Parts: sequence; structure tokens; C-alpha cells
Amino acid sequence: MSDERSASPTRPKRGKRAGSKAARAAEKDARIRELEARVAELESSGEKARAEAAAVVTEPKQAEAALPATNLQLSEADEHKNEFLAVLSHELRNPLAPIGNSLCVLGGAASGGDQSGRAQVVMERQVVELARLLDDILDVARIARSELDLQSERLELNQLVRNALENQRPLFEKAEVYLEFHPAPRPVLVDADGNRLAQVIGNLLRNAAKFTGQGGATLVTVHAERAEKLAAIQVVDTGVGMAPEMVSRLFQPFSQADSSSDRSKGGLGLGLAMVKGLVELHGGKVTAQSAGLGHGAEFTVQLPLAMEQATASQAGGEGATRSRRRVLVIEDDIEAADSLRDVLAFGEHEVEVAHSGPLGIARAREFRPDVVLCDIGLPGMDGFEVARAFKADESLKGIFLVAVGGSTLPEDRLRAFEAGFEHRIAKPPSLQELEGLLAILPTPGPETDQ
Repeated sequence: MSDERSASPTRPKRGKRAGSKAARAAEKDARIRELEARVAELESSGEKARAEAAAVVTEPKQAEAALPATNLQLSEADEHKNEFLAVLSHELRNPLAPIGNSLCVLGGAASGGDQSGRAQVVMERQVVELARLLDDILDVARIARSELDLQSERLELNQLVRNALENQRPLFEKAEVYLEFHPAPRPVLVDADGNRLAQVIGNLLRNAAKFTGQGGATLVTVHAERAEKLAAIQVVDTGVGMAPEMVSRLFQPFSQADSSSDRSKGGLGLGLAMVKGLVELHGGKVTAQSAGLGHGAEFTVQLPLAMEQATASQAGGEGATRSRRRVLVIEDDIEAADSLRDVLAFGEHEVEVAHSGPLGIARAREFRPDVVLCDIGLPGMDGFEVARAFKADESLKGIFLVAVGGSTLPEDRLRAFEAGFEHRIAKPPSLQELEGLLAILPTPGPETDQ
């Protein structure tokens, strides 16, 4: 029995030891496989992390390399803005000094004396300059936000440019720069905002006067490019000229010529940017060119011709037959009225004259004109009252009314249109402007009595 007892426990003991060894080997293999999987996972995660880290480092560089031009433009724009703010501070301070000095003079000078009179003139001039600077800033901002509305009407370009030249002539005389104007041989008609177009021409003229030296010259021309259905205004000066790199950025906001071109003589760098914006609002374009420093500059504004003139030019060319009109002139200045009648008679128009508002209304009922040229400043019954009377009369309200006045202020123009005038021209009107207007007017005539 002892042998059986000794034998029984011995066999199971050996079997248990064998089973534990196999289990331990299997467990070891499992742990090894688990560790290998974990290592592989960690390596994979590490590679992903390294890739993400590399991307974080390289992507900005790639983005920067992909957009060098945009970054450069933004940098230049920021630089222009900073320059503009510095110039704005300087330009606003310039008028403040004489205004402050003049206030001191007014405080100590005798009322009504020469000193107080000069101080008042200085202050008025500087306040106007301040207002102009602020208007330029606001206009450029409105153009950039597309918030500037045009009040378009039919305009004769020769007369508009001539008026703008006369407004700027004192500036040229002070600078001792010769100013010459070559109008187109025939009327050039455009549909435009007269005040804004005058602003464009004024900016170009001030630019020419500023950068054309003493004894130099500025030539302004108007012509029609009929094949392209365009009207063109050119301002050419013999001034300091521009370097090629300046021409390329001339119409950008806040841009001013660098010192090497000698065109940095004050201003905000907004004038030409505003010119470009206003011209483009009219459906036109403006260009500049220069042969280089010391060789002057040339600016060209192109605008669409009025539709009627463009069509007439295409169909009949320069020699198209002019329309004859029945014209009534209402003007209290006898010589002005009679001379205007004689001038229009050369164009084979049938013209009658009345020297007061009531006489003009009575004459219109008899004469039945196509067009009435009515002076605004009539004694007694002024031009506004005449227009309202025409529009209130069934037999006269179809007549085309043209206001003739000395003022070109926006509020006066608005008042004329509200009274019933269809068009307004400056006084004295030129023959070219009148012929251009008469050539494109419809001819409905007054309504007939029932």
C-alpha cells in the first residue's frame, strides 16, 4: 500500500508541474504579443504625432510661400494707411495755425479795422480748405462703400469744362502757369452728374497747377471719339513728370508720389483716387501717362457719349442735319435776350423773345414753342414761378423748359427741377451748349386744345 500511496501522489505532482510550465509559457507569449501590439500602437501614434507636428511647422511656411503677392499688397496697403494718417494730421494742422493766429488778432484788433478784416479773410479761406479736406475723405469713403449716388442729367462737355477752368484760373495765375483750353468743334453731350464731373476736372486741374513749375503750361482739350462712342477730356502739363513706378499706383487711395518725383507737395493722396472712383461711377475710365521725371504728365478721362449723340454719330456722322426748333427766350435783360435770339437764328431756329414772366406765358400760348429758355432771376415773377405756371397750364405743360441761371449750387438745381424745369444751364449759355441741347431734345410740342 505504501507503494501505491507513494506512487499516487508522485504522478499528480509531476503532472501539475508540467501544466504550470505550459500555462506560464502561454501567458508569457500572450504578454509578449500584447507588448508587441502596444509598441506598434505607440510607434504608429508617434509617427502620426510627428507628422502633425511637422505639419504645424511647415503649413504656415507653405501658406506664406503660396501667397507672397497678397502679403505684399496688404503690407503696402498698411504702409499707405500709416502714411495717410501722418499726412492727414499734418494737413489738418496747417489751417489750424492761421485760424488760431487770426483769432488772437481779432481779440486785440479794433473792430472794423484793417487787421481784423485781414484776419477774417484768412479764417474764411482756411475754413473752406478744412471743409474741402473733410469732403474728400467722406467722398472717398462713400465711393469705397458704393454709397455715392449720382444726379445725372444731359450736359454739354465743352461748357462744363470751360466753367471748371474759369473756377481754377486764379490758381494758375498765382502759380504763373499758362492755362489753355481747346474745346471740341461741335457740342459733346454726356449724361452725367455736373457737380461730380466738375469735381473730377477741378482735381485734375489743381494737380496740374501744383506740379507745373513757374512759366510752364497746362493744355486742356475736349473731343469726341465717335467711333468708340466716347467723350474725352485731356489735361496735359509740362511739369515735373512721374517715374514709371509712380504711374502704376497713382490712383490708389493714400498714394502720393515719392520725393524723387517732386510731386509730394501736400495733400492727402486722395484726389486722384476720388477722380478714378467718380469717373468709373459714370461708366468711364481715367488713365495717366508720363515720359518720366521732368517730362510732364497727361491725364485722360473717357466718358460714354449721350445715347442720342452716339446713335446720331453712328448713323449720320459729323454732317448730320440739325433739327430746327421753335424757341422762346424769357429774359429781362434786353440786350442779352436779343443777342441770344440773333445767335440762335444763325442755326435756322425760329426764336421769339419776352422780357418778363407774364409776357413769356402769354407769348408761349401764341407762339407754341418747342423749348423755353427762361432766366431764373426775372423781376416780379421769377423763373421758378414761370415754370410752375407752365406746368399748371394744360396747353403749355408739354413744352420743354430750360432754366438759365448764374448759380450752379446743388440746392438751386434741385429747386429748378422741383419747379418744373427739365434742364438747367449756366448763364451765359454758349452757342455750342445750346445747339447740343436743341439737337437731342424730343419735339412733342405743347398739347393742343380740346
